[in-house]
Amino acid sequence: MVVALIIVAYYIIQFSFLYIYPFLLSFLLAAWLNPSVSYLQNRWKIPRGFATIIVILTIFLLVIGLIILLITEIVQGSNYLAERIPVYFDSFVKVAELILVEHILPLYETLTSYFQALDTSHQATILENFKQFLETISSSVRNFIQSLVFRIPSIVGFFPGALTTMIFILLATFMMTNDWDYITKRLKRFVPETVLFYFDDFRKGIKQGFSGYVKAQLILIFITAFIILVGLLILGINHALTIALISAIVDLLPFIGTGIIFVPWIVYAFITANYSLTIGITCLYMTVIIVRQLIEPKIISANIGINPLVSLMILFISLQLWGIIGVIFAPFILISCYVLFRSGILLKILQFIKG
Repeated sequence: MVVALIIVAYYIIQFSFLYIYPFLLSFLLAAWLNPSVSYLQNRWKIPRGFATIIVILTIFLLVIGLIILLITEIVQGSNYLAERIPVYFDSFVKVAELILVEHILPLYETLTSYFQALDTSHQATILENFKQFLETISSSVRNFIQSLVFRIPSIVGFFPGALTTMIFILLATFMMTNDWDYITKRLKRFVPETVLFYFDDFRKGIKQGFSGYVKAQLILIFITAFIILVGLLILGINHALTIALISAIVDLLPFIGTGIIFVPWIVYAFITANYSLTIGITCLYMTVIIVRQLIEPKIISANIGINPLVSLMILFISLQLWGIIGVIFAPFILISCYVLFRSGILLKILQFIKG
């Protein structure tokens, strides 16, 4: 019975998720907003509809303010880069010319002399293989460009649909939050008390787990940003705060992290013969990686209560099953499994099966 219920629930979710996910998300947002709305309603005697509008509007303004702050920092950093890029480009061109004259041209002349010394049949074979190699590269580039061009209409068409979905989510969130007591009472009528008891434990565990995970990630972001900021200030880099904030944010990306900023920067500094900056940025990048790898399992374990070995096992299994997407959703799977185990739901299911 349990296996049948799991299979049926899986297929129901799979086929209906595309149509109901805005309302599921709205329900989760309403559950998150409900305590604040209820506080305003009970403490300050504000009508629930008006309290809902205040809470949603406050969160919206905070998010917009944060986005404006980040955009302002990025614009200032971009203006600085716009002034410096021509200088960087000129130095890069000079270095490229130097490499071309001192290394590439002598190598080309050497290869040409070797090639002319070969038999005619060997020359024809080499030319044919080189021609096939160029055709393969050309075909790959052409296919990539064609696929990119074909995706442009779908990318452009995504924004109107996304905007419509966002409007539905906001409206549904407002309605659900405003009528939260009525919705929960209606749901409780159709659900057995035992299920409600376990669901309440599961809800509390999920809330505690995700709040702990968010707290852990904020701590990691702060530590990463602080290390990068101090390192950049020591190296005398302009707009160190902007670079540190952007680096800390991209540090959340699986596998890529701060490397998306530091690796190209290190390569460019090395090519332009700025070896002191190359060494400094490399040391800073390695420090960030080592510190994060050392403290991340401990911080997540301390804030969620999950053994680091279990975290590593679930991360590996998620990676093997779903690739990069699995890595992104691994924390959600991890917390859900932990809450199911800690709340005793799995033990009750096993006892039910044995009975």
